[in-house]
Amino acid sequence: MPQLASLPGRDIHKIVTLSHRCGHADGVEPFNEQTVLALQKPASPGREHFLVPQEDRPDHIIGYAQLEIVGTTAETELAVDPDHRRRGVGRALLRTVIDSLESNVTQIRTWAHGDLPSAAALARAEGFGRDRVLFQLGRDLDGFEWPVSWPKEARENWPVGAGAPVDLPAGIGLRSFETDRDEAEWTRVNAEAFADHPEQGRWTIADLRDRMGERWFDPEGLIVAEDARGMLGFHWTKVEGGVGEVYVLGVDPRSQGTGLGRALTLAGLAHMAAHGIRQIDLYTDESNTRAVELYRSMGFEVVRSDVQWAKRL
Repeated sequence: MPQLASLPGRDIHKIVTLSHRCGHADGVEPFNEQTVLALQKPASPGREHFLVPQEDRPDHIIGYAQLEIVGTTAETELAVDPDHRRRGVGRALLRTVIDSLESNVTQIRTWAHGDLPSAAALARAEGFGRDRVLFQLGRDLDGFEWPVSWPKEARENWPVGAGAPVDLPAGIGLRSFETDRDEAEWTRVNAEAFADHPEQGRWTIADLRDRMGERWFDPEGLIVAEDARGMLGFHWTKVEGGVGEVYVLGVDPRSQGTGLGRALTLAGLAHMAAHGIRQIDLYTDESNTRAVELYRSMGFEVVRSDVQWAKRL
């Protein structure tokens, strides 16, 4: 089973094709955004790619796993071509990943997107336990109760309705993200807002710029809240394939509990609605009860669950 520190372009194409085949068969893509972005990255300490070629067609990839070491924890995602499942390929791939780990790694975690029964069966059979649940919530904006008024910084095309007005705490204003100016401040607020989050909170400026380099990135869709002391929060919206997403919503701890998170949420939704978007998705941890309650109060419902499985080594 080939194990590579970086991938040639031909293998990247095959892995993306594998991912699309899995998505078509399962109704959900097998890899998260971080894994997909890492396919094209140069070799980096702690990251490995595992390929399973088809026996009678060595140029055809039927299985793939990506491994990332973070401190003493190994994180992996894997996928097996739908036509080659139930033959032990996934089990062999997972065991190969685990066997490759150094002795200082004490835990391995893996995502099962869509919480599919087959993934759960494999995880349990290999000694993993459910560790974390990520909700995907969604709603249609038709019939959304928009506020009767917005703060003075709001854009003229934001929709209005009969809902409660959006008022910002005193001294706080809204604006769009500015490239080559806001990266450091955004990274600081993101780290503080998600200090307890195992993935989002460790984003670096390089991670931010990776996303800024994506075709869907629009600085006007990254709405920033600030006061005289600096950035206090942000709502980063994403539009792709005609669907909007509450991509990242973060509030500095010094402004949590002030209503700023709700105001930023509404501002981002209004920005997307003003650009003709009607369907909105978002992701949040099941354990983040405050966020789940906020989104449910705005009419969002759970449409999918992703499960992270973990095993002590």
